[in-house]
This record gives sequence, C-alpha cells and structure tokens, in this order.
Amino acid sequence: MSYNTQMNVENLLEQGVELMMLGMGMVFFILGLLVFVIKGMSILLLRFEPVVENSSKTPVAAGINEDIVAAISIAVQRFRSK
Repeated sequence: MSYNTQMNVENLLEQGVELMMLGMGMVFFILGLLVFVIKGMSILLLRFEPVVENSSKTPVAAGINEDIVAAISIAVQRFRSK
C-alpha cells in the first residue's frame, strides 16, 4: 500500500466514525426528546381528565346461564382432548 492510499483509508475510517457518532447522537437526542414529550402530554392529560363517576351497573357475568357455562366447559374439554 502506498502512503497516499493509507491516508485515504484512514481519512475514510475517520469520517465513518464521525458519521456514526453523529447518527447515534441524533437518535439518542430524538428518543430522549420523545420521552420528555410523552411525559409532558401524560401530565397534561391527567390534569385535565374529566372525573369518572362510579356507576351501579350489574356485572355481565351475573346474567350467564349455568347451562351455557356447562356447554362451554364440555366443548373446551373435548377440544383439549384431541
């Protein structure tokens, strides 16, 4: 290898490392900025969130017929036994 070629390779490696560090730095900065923006939006949403009142609705599971539960249980057992 001649001296000129060696300098060219060193120059290219140096530029490659600089470009890699710049790219990694930009990604780190953007991801960090994204974390702070999401945290800020979360704080704002929690501050202005409407208050939810407790409702006295009956749970859906209370209205299921026992025959349906038995049929589903038998179907699951047959499926698992295959």
